[in-house]
Amino acid sequence: MSNLLLLFIIPLLASASMFLFSFYPTRNLKTIAAVLSFIPLAVLIAGIGQWIGLSIDYPWLPALGINFHLEVDGVSLLFLFLTAAIVPVSILAEQNPSKPYFYYGLVFLLEAFLFGFFTSRDLVVFTLFWEAMLLPMYFVIAVWGAAEKGHAAALKFLIYMIAGSVLMVAAVLALYFTAGGTFDLNLLAKSASSSPAAPWICAIFLLAFAVKTPLFPFHAWLPDAYCEASLGGTILLSGLLSKAGIYGIFRIGFFLFPTYIEEWSPVLLPLSVAGVLYAALAAWRQTDYKRLIAYSSLSHVNFILAGLFIWSETAHSGAILQALNHGITITALFLVAGWLQQRIKTTQIDFYTGVAKYLPHLCWLTLIFVLSTVGLPGMNNFIGELMILFGVFEENPWSAALLGLTVILSVVYMLRWMQKLYFDQSNAFNPQWKDLSPSEFALATPLVILVLLLGLYPSPILKQIEPTVQTAVTNEKFEENQ
Repeated sequence: MSNLLLLFIIPLLASASMFLFSFYPTRNLKTIAAVLSFIPLAVLIAGIGQWIGLSIDYPWLPALGINFHLEVDGVSLLFLFLTAAIVPVSILAEQNPSKPYFYYGLVFLLEAFLFGFFTSRDLVVFTLFWEAMLLPMYFVIAVWGAAEKGHAAALKFLIYMIAGSVLMVAAVLALYFTAGGTFDLNLLAKSASSSPAAPWICAIFLLAFAVKTPLFPFHAWLPDAYCEASLGGTILLSGLLSKAGIYGIFRIGFFLFPTYIEEWSPVLLPLSVAGVLYAALAAWRQTDYKRLIAYSSLSHVNFILAGLFIWSETAHSGAILQALNHGITITALFLVAGWLQQRIKTTQIDFYTGVAKYLPHLCWLTLIFVLSTVGLPGMNNFIGELMILFGVFEENPWSAALLGLTVILSVVYMLRWMQKLYFDQSNAFNPQWKDLSPSEFALATPLVILVLLLGLYPSPILKQIEPTVQTAVTNEKFEENQ
């Protein structure tokens, strides 16, 4: 059996086992789920150096020309590793979820869909995985989110996602009938832009990806979903679901419709820059630290999109690297914010002050991830942001100047949170507050290592994604010459 097929099947089997054996006692279930969640990561690590170029291509619905075609390149491998690393964190971070078999089963199902999505090379399979990942995420928000507002946030999330992608099936069919009668993405890369309906098809796909990422102004679902979901759900949403939108823009936009993405850059780039500024200013005004982190995430995601929407190979490489960095950092930030909320029982920034006196280990761990978020040199976000700024400056200096301003804003609002909640004069103490446990340290330590490792030595990642990014740029030049 191909390692790629095995990677896809493992979370499916884990999900099925959770659903089928839900009548068994739940003792040690979290340990079992955690062990199962590390298997895909172990498979990826065991095959390091052999994944790129690996593919499977099985006839699925041959009468319709649909194949179960999965393939790994440098960019998709990056997102596979990110998914395999974040899912165990989301499982271990969730404390005693109700109906735990169903919670873990949905998380594993989402992981399988993400693996399929990041490797799909058949447009129908790609679209099916894109739509399918909405259902487990909806139930994770609705069932395990906040008691009063979780259902509303989940419904808002689902409505936005469906509204964004409601026309995707029509776009897929239009592309099939007007661009050579194939669903194979590798073949469509040579003919999609020549379709008479190519601008409309590209716009439909772009809308779907823009809503999920989200690109400003399609972001209204994000603050509620991030804040009302459970800790594990928030980690999945912020660390992985937004990356699906970024990957979709790269895979479909850059490989099928590169000329249109470049032509629309004068519109798309200002939207992303506006999103960075709007979200940074919104984060500055927050009195709730979970909403502050949610708007911070929106700002950083639009920063990544700015790197994609400027036609620069440097900016594109920086954007893909930054997508990985953002997935790691935002996971870590919501993790420590969740641990803080579990201890002080509030997310209001001004309710308690001087908490560092009683929770010093949690304070310094939070500070590490805050410094990563603001792009401190030597930490993971610095190189990606610098590459994006450099690429944008080459093409549009004014946009680069505005993006540079938001880096300053992120320092202001993140350090303001740290100052008020952790370092101001202490105003209360609860003897029930306990600092980080050994198991929490163990969960956070790999994230700290990744933050430092990717900050000090990002070269292997950049070398891995370089051929795929160069192929995208080559496609654009080829289309221009036609």
